[in-house]
Amino acid sequence: MSIRLPLTTVLDTTITDNGSGSVAGGWAFPFKITQDTDNVVVKMSPSVVAAGVSVTFQTSDDGGTTYYDVARSSIASNSGATTVAGSRAQWLSIPTIGGLPRNVVTTSLLQTGSLIGVVFNGSAAASTLTQGQSSGLPILGIQNRVFVIMTGDSTSNSTRVQVLVNQQSASA
Repeated sequence: MSIRLPLTTVLDTTITDNGSGSVAGGWAFPFKITQDTDNVVVKMSPSVVAAGVSVTFQTSDDGGTTYYDVARSSIASNSGATTVAGSRAQWLSIPTIGGLPRNVVTTSLLQTGSLIGVVFNGSAAASTLTQGQSSGLPILGIQNRVFVIMTGDSTSNSTRVQVLVNQQSASA
């Protein structure tokens, strides 16, 4: 199997709203992927002053009526007037088959003060993941969305979110 490049952009948006236009605590950007998608990558380049921003990849098994969390980035900002360089972007890698290990932090029963961070089952209702968590779900259908969450009272925002996929190729 070969590396399938270049990536195809299925969503590329820049959010300049400071929060007044958000619904349910953020902005939802739905998109569709093709059935032959091999990999999905989300790139968030934050540019937020006086706040932080994160992005959650959500998938749907019913064509977009209900969404479930797959993974959420860390909360980030660069407190500047321009979007951060690619090297400082937040990345999410989303599996199309087989879920990510679910990283819900729980206390250890074996050692006081230690934590266990991987389980494989549990709820994945929309907007329930905390920063840096994954739910364990793979992509469930072609209809998906990213949900961008602002944390704090932003005074300036120019955050770019891209969803990139690669697909099967007849020559690969």
